[in-house]
Amino acid sequence: MILTVLERRAPNGIGILANMAKPVTIPFSGQPNQRAIGTTDRRYVNVLHETVTDASTKTQELWVVKRPGLANSTQPPGGAAAGRGLYAWGATGKIYSVAANKIYSGVTDLGVTLAGSSGRAWFVETPANVSYAQTLVISDGADNYNITTADVITQIDEGDDADYPQANLGPICYLDEMLFQAQSDGDIWNTSVASYIAWSATSVKRTPRKGSALEAIISQRDQIVAFYKNYIDFYSNNGNPTGSPLLRHEQNGMDFGIASKATLAWSGSTVCFVGENASSGDGERSVWMISGIKKIGEISNAAINRFLRAEGSSISSATAWMERIAGQLVYVLNLSSANRTFVYNVDNPGWTEWEAAGGGKFNVIAVTSLNGVVYGQDASNGRIYTLLSTTFQDSSVDFTVTLQPAKTDLGTDNRKFETELSVVGDTTTGNLSVTYSDDDGANYSTARTIDLSQSHKRLMRMGSFRERIYRYTYADNYALRLQAARHDIEIGTN
Repeated sequence: MILTVLERRAPNGIGILANMAKPVTIPFSGQPNQRAIGTTDRRYVNVLHETVTDASTKTQELWVVKRPGLANSTQPPGGAAAGRGLYAWGATGKIYSVAANKIYSGVTDLGVTLAGSSGRAWFVETPANVSYAQTLVISDGADNYNITTADVITQIDEGDDADYPQANLGPICYLDEMLFQAQSDGDIWNTSVASYIAWSATSVKRTPRKGSALEAIISQRDQIVAFYKNYIDFYSNNGNPTGSPLLRHEQNGMDFGIASKATLAWSGSTVCFVGENASSGDGERSVWMISGIKKIGEISNAAINRFLRAEGSSISSATAWMERIAGQLVYVLNLSSANRTFVYNVDNPGWTEWEAAGGGKFNVIAVTSLNGVVYGQDASNGRIYTLLSTTFQDSSVDFTVTLQPAKTDLGTDNRKFETELSVVGDTTTGNLSVTYSDDDGANYSTARTIDLSQSHKRLMRMGSFRERIYRYTYADNYALRLQAARHDIEIGTN
């Protein structure tokens, strides 16, 4: 456990040294606090925060760990083709993917050509039953493609059933032996019970309670959640003998909507998305989470919200996914215009950023898991990777961890003299690069390095400053786990 000497608090919330002979400890933790949409202020890149709690001593340790890398697995289309979706089907033990206008089982082209070659493809599986075969259903927003466990694929569209909901929104849902699909006019369609190809003109719920387009539906626990531009409604199976089985829960409706269905991602009963209510006087965006049946709350902060607002219409090109990575459930949001990826840790609530090797957003569009291994699909070339906690490169290329705590003046404008800087963390291979800015990020010092293989990881003679921004970077192909930086500081009299 790290103890600091910041005992007395200044009005700005930053401590003032009570004992000049002891070090100041600054943890490698905290939420993004960019004043605009730049990179000057506090941010932590290509890491996850990990809390270790000791129940017996009632203490906690907060560590920052390097995120898993991407190891090449397969590239089903053979060459570059836009990745559109990924699913691990336990019934066959295979990975199914959509790249451009093709569907693949493993690396095998299943022999159909989709009408379009862009936009998210959505997956849902049905259970095995004595009266019908287990099926994996894929929707590309126009048609459905039903795949058997023998990898026989059947295309379903209006030519097969005149009542099929053409131009459906995706995702598609399975609930109580029925498929549910939606259209932008607010209609939610369902198949006949125990059939995934039989549609009826009367099996439809016309849902709008306000003048707002329906964007997406998902299945969450035992209900259907419908996301509109300006509100959210919840439906359950009411067992109606005719027509749609859905019943709206009036008391659960939310009076704000979703910015784009592409920002939807879920795992189990936890759902995250970018919300807004533009036409009703609240044009700002923020990230929301639904957990369980009734628990819903905003999880983004002002800094994240500024990036969401700056996306403008490009929010429709955002992508998102949710998966347990390195033991922690994360919501990963890729922003197209900003070319940035923001990661929310559901288990240890808070945000970090991820970047690709060489910079730019973390370009994975979809993830899935099979037998304890997480797989991700590249949005640009359709390649499938494994995300392993023992891999610290992206496709054999080093990526950089950046740790940048908030600017600090230690609660006083007096000049500070730093005799030593050391880091608290695990011994590993490679060097931690350290640089700093004493003019609010306008210029940074020449980088110096700390050898992380040493037991005492430190730099001497760090100069003087009134306020300072520190930046630490690590780009070696090894694990990294750190807690904090410790600064030996003396404060002057003026």
